[in-house]
Amino acid sequence: MSICSIWGAPQAGKTTLAVNLAHAVSRGDQSVCLISPAAYSELSALLGVKIPEEHSLRAALRGGTGIKQTVCRIDELFYVLAAPTETDVFESDCTDEQVKTLLELARLTFDVVIVDCPSQPDNLVAAWSLNKADTVLLCLGGHVSGALWHMANTRALQTVRSRAVYVSSEVTSDFDYSAMCRLLDVTPAITIPYIPEAPFLQNEERLLFGLPGKKGRAYVDAINQLCEVMNL
Repeated sequence: MSICSIWGAPQAGKTTLAVNLAHAVSRGDQSVCLISPAAYSELSALLGVKIPEEHSLRAALRGGTGIKQTVCRIDELFYVLAAPTETDVFESDCTDEQVKTLLELARLTFDVVIVDCPSQPDNLVAAWSLNKADTVLLCLGGHVSGALWHMANTRALQTVRSRAVYVSSEVTSDFDYSAMCRLLDVTPAITIPYIPEAPFLQNEERLLFGLPGKKGRAYVDAINQLCEVMNL
């Protein structure tokens, strides 16, 4: 039973990776809980689901009912705890203890817990999931701002370095990913290939994992390699 946190700069492909990785792990007969405290739930859009208040992350943090009664079920082995769909801002007066308790309950309940961390390290759910994670996937992104984000968060990144797996998630075709890796002095363990059709597929609520054709097979191979690196 493990916790995996996905972190990185804004627009680094974190949520897309989180959703597709969770789906892939659930296909391998392991139960997965995907947690996302993002105020605007891109996750909900990708999965084509509405997260009701009673089956949301906010309800789970409040406690009072078991985690199995709070999660939103996507598939037989795929569950989600995310911000309610009908909210503009995820406002929660949760405490450190509530977040820690929730993460431990999730770890005990599901085979794998994946946390889609906001880029801001001061988010309580992100901070504690990064602290508790067995593996931290650091998405390098595909914008100059990604390098700036890494430089601005050097201290926080140092605290997770021993558990970090760098992922070069190619979100655009016109960016020099190799140059950014040299600038940051990191070597990505896995490269997630660029899929030009990704925005259209996601608008149709179709996941990238399982996409047919050469590009689809390359994407599946990359996700499977990532699972091997994470011992999933």
